[in-house]
Amino acid sequence: MRRLITSLRGTERGGISVMVAMLMVVLLGAAAVALDTGLIYAERAQLQNGADAAALAVAEECANDELVCSVSAASLGGQYADANSKDAASDATILELNTTGDFVRVQASTRDGVTGSDKLGLTFSSMLWGTEPTVGATATASWSMFPHGGPSILPLAFAPCVFDLDGGVQLIRFHGNTSPPSCTSTSPSGQVLPGGFSWLAGSDSDCNLDVENDTDVPSKPGVSSPEGCVDVLKSLYEQTALLPVYDDFDPAGGANGSYHIKGWAAFKILGWKVSGSEQKDNDIYPDATCTGNCRGLIGEFVSFGTLADGFTGTTDPDADFGASIVTLTK
Repeated sequence: MRRLITSLRGTERGGISVMVAMLMVVLLGAAAVALDTGLIYAERAQLQNGADAAALAVAEECANDELVCSVSAASLGGQYADANSKDAASDATILELNTTGDFVRVQASTRDGVTGSDKLGLTFSSMLWGTEPTVGATATASWSMFPHGGPSILPLAFAPCVFDLDGGVQLIRFHGNTSPPSCTSTSPSGQVLPGGFSWLAGSDSDCNLDVENDTDVPSKPGVSSPEGCVDVLKSLYEQTALLPVYDDFDPAGGANGSYHIKGWAAFKILGWKVSGSEQKDNDIYPDATCTGNCRGLIGEFVSFGTLADGFTGTTDPDADFGASIVTLTK
């Protein structure tokens, strides 16, 4: 009997060993899934950040110069994808670059910064299943929308007749100074629009003015700039600012005048002569000088894509003044 009991106990021990071995496999598998799934999710999150950054960078470049971006898209996308990877390495591929439809689609995928492998090194899964995955993420960015409303860093609006994207450096006169206006044009209502730019009323003490979509904005009487705007103008020297363009105005005059804002243009500010004696580089460009009684801005209109928050967009071609909003679309 004692021998029989001992024999049965030995059989139980053997069965328990088999069960423990089987449970260990299950536990290791669960550990592999838990740990490696976390690694995969972390890798995908990094790659998504990289794809987003790459798509936005390429879209912004294309908004500024489509010919340049067609050549530099791959290298620029790779630069921004790598910058958002913890080991500064990833594979970035331009899946589609459509300068007619104004969008770009980018894929970022795994690349080990040390070994150069395009596989994600996992802790347990490769031991269990013998494979390592390649993780990827895609992003699409567009520059097809034109600014329709948003924050104006300078409360002024251009007349459409001065807009010339290929005109180089030019002088844009303030419409109310004693010098002749640089141009006049006829609005849809038949009114004659004064040339140059007009200061707008309603800005805050920091010179900011929020302009709503397709709206009328009161004009500021006189030629002096609003409070705080000279300091802002100085900070924008040799910088590009998005500024409103008007297409119609109410000629009531004085504080009752108003301008209808149609769209936005990007203007690189290179000089000025504004309130009183405030001036900067207003006499160094032979074809764009502003001296004596002249009041105006000197600079050039440029193609420009903005990533700034606060702008609403439109696809209305009449609002296309060379500026566009760069956004992620997928």
